[in-house]
Amino acid sequence: MTSFDHLAYRTSTREAFEKANAKLERQGKPCDPGCVISLDRGYPLVCTPRATERAELATSIKKSDDSIVAVGDWVALHQPRHHEKAVIECVLPRRNEIMRVKRIGRERQPRRQVLAANVDIVLICQSLTGDGIDEGLLVRQMVAVAGCKAAPVFVLTKGDMVDDAVIEATCERIGRIAPDVPLFVVSVDDSASIDRLRGVFSPFTTGLLLGESGVGKSSLVNALLGEQALATGDVRASDDKGRHTTVARRMIELPGGGLVIDAPGLRTLQILDMEASLKLAFEDIAQAALGCRFRDCTHGDEPGCGVRDAIAPERLEAYRRLLSSGR
Repeated sequence: MTSFDHLAYRTSTREAFEKANAKLERQGKPCDPGCVISLDRGYPLVCTPRATERAELATSIKKSDDSIVAVGDWVALHQPRHHEKAVIECVLPRRNEIMRVKRIGRERQPRRQVLAANVDIVLICQSLTGDGIDEGLLVRQMVAVAGCKAAPVFVLTKGDMVDDAVIEATCERIGRIAPDVPLFVVSVDDSASIDRLRGVFSPFTTGLLLGESGVGKSSLVNALLGEQALATGDVRASDDKGRHTTVARRMIELPGGGLVIDAPGLRTLQILDMEASLKLAFEDIAQAALGCRFRDCTHGDEPGCGVRDAIAPERLEAYRRLLSSGR
């Protein structure tokens, strides 16, 4: 169970809560600070200094444009007398949002769906088995995560099921494309690899697992916890794909500090602002481009390019491919 004392209740969040609570107290609605730690088909589960309890949204939130509550959100929670559930009176400002855009039914305009809020790192998971690593997808996910103002971490799962030579070659290629992104090869039966990955979670660090069904995210959480806390599902031998065994987004406290959010299988995130996200994910290219002779240099065959000699060809090609693809 997640404890309030181990949540990332930062100074800026505390100040925002105190400001919101002062206003709510004048309305006769004194609140506790709380963090949304689980969302399923029912009511949000909120952890406060007093308890962990189900809560409903205040009418004012339901009528606003900010009616979406995400795991990781900090809220002001009021417990009315003679009322079965606590009430989320307001959602405090987010440091960041991990989101996707999806269409519902026949709607013409896609909706924004916030998967998690106030996330420090995103563990981008792919399986080494099946068709192997999709490096292009890894790069897109890296850029999308950077655009959400979180730090990407690559996690290649099922390392015990492929040859060492394959792992070495794969890591070498990824390292040339994304040299600054931490890269871990793990196996849930290899405690040393799990311990190395656990090291990215310092106390109060919140991480989100990103990856499609079958890559072993729930098994990875169980390994990080050291216990069988989440259900896991079978994977089809034909294509190494799995069923959705996680049906709710939930925040889980790890031994020794840190929090991880497990979510239903999701292949990737959309890049919502390509130009801004690329600048964040490829900061070295943006800096090197300041030395280009021409402002509109594409870093191809133009003379006086400051990027070609400074950046690994594989990394530059990945950048140019994304730049030309738009979204």
